[in-house]
Amino acid sequence: MTSVFTAMGRSTGVGLISSLALALAGCSTIHGLSGAPHAGYQEDGTYTLSPQAQSLGCRDLQERNIGLQEKLQALPQQAVEQMQKLPDTVVAAWGRMVGSPAGAPALEELKKARAEQAAVNESLAKNGCGSVATAAINR
Repeated sequence: MTSVFTAMGRSTGVGLISSLALALAGCSTIHGLSGAPHAGYQEDGTYTLSPQAQSLGCRDLQERNIGLQEKLQALPQQAVEQMQKLPDTVVAAWGRMVGSPAGAPALEELKKARAEQAAVNESLAKNGCGSVATAAINR
């Protein structure tokens, strides 16, 4: 009799854990479908800074902007190299044929970095910080 209750307890525990995992996965999917902004790159091509990043001071925002500028200077060359290289997988080959980011991941990264830089520039302006030119001089 004890083994029956133990087996029922295990199956109930496994079922509870499985249900919890599915619910959590569903929450992230629903959050993505809701269109509510979250920190990071958005489906509409914009970038939302996290509350922590929004509270950064001018110097930290300028440093982040400089890092993004350097990244934006390097990414076009990486994209060209990726497009000139033969695709490693069928997915990459298909991505190139249909214009998907799978064809050249640097292109998708470039789009995200541009959106992030726009958000950082907006935060710089909102905080009354110096311009991008000033940020480059302070380096």
